[in-house]
Amino acid sequence: MPVASEVLEGTRLLYIFNLLKANVVRNRRTMTVVLLIPEEAEDRTAVQLKQLARTTDLLFRTDIPGEWGLLLPMSGASEAKGFLNRLFREVGEIKAAVMEVVHPDVELKAALEKMRTVAGKEEQVSIVVDPEFKRLPEEVKVTVLDPDDLFREVLGTALGQLEVPNVRLDIRTFKDGQSFLESGWARSAHPHLVVMNDLLPRQNGLDVLHTLRAMPNDEKFIILMMTRRQSEEDMTYGYESGADGYLTKPFNLRLFEAQVKRLFARLWS
Repeated sequence: MPVASEVLEGTRLLYIFNLLKANVVRNRRTMTVVLLIPEEAEDRTAVQLKQLARTTDLLFRTDIPGEWGLLLPMSGASEAKGFLNRLFREVGEIKAAVMEVVHPDVELKAALEKMRTVAGKEEQVSIVVDPEFKRLPEEVKVTVLDPDDLFREVLGTALGQLEVPNVRLDIRTFKDGQSFLESGWARSAHPHLVVMNDLLPRQNGLDVLHTLRAMPNDEKFIILMMTRRQSEEDMTYGYESGADGYLTKPFNLRLFEAQVKRLFARLWS
């Protein structure tokens, strides 16, 4: 991977951009493109860019003389603005635009053209937001495992009514561990929230927990255990076996919903 002192151009720039964009979509990250249009002292701007950029930031030149840009992997618009503020202290005010890349169909050429149309027109740093290329919603599987029919229905309904940005929930409920594992529901590559009672018929919660954590790509699972027992020893064993959290029954439904929203928000943090 290039370092900050290397200047990308042409086909190599497009290759690196597309490589980073694929990683953005696959790993639910954000990449930011920064476009700079120095009106004068271009050489000084280039020197300062190389000095201020991190080794993970990628410096590039466009086909238009005098234009410079940066690709900032795993950085959002606010971090890009912070970088530009440091640059402006060194070289003075120049036209600049910033665009976050979160959609697989964003093309670098089109993004740069859009950024040129707004750079420096209203503010020193113009933030470009293209509604056509907003982040695609991601399917997240949700499983509720509980032997109580009414409780299972209530919890499944509450989860179905959650409004979570960038997430489309696909919810199924099961009353025992064996039917869940035999269903094949856990085998997809989607992120998967499992909310299950520790005591289940046919195959209990801890057995299901061990099975899920033994699967390939088991990090896709977020596993919350529900229990009526408040044994520290049992909970410690559950955490050591791979549980991500415990809910002691009865629990407040609104607090549970807030906790789930926070867990999903962390997917794109």
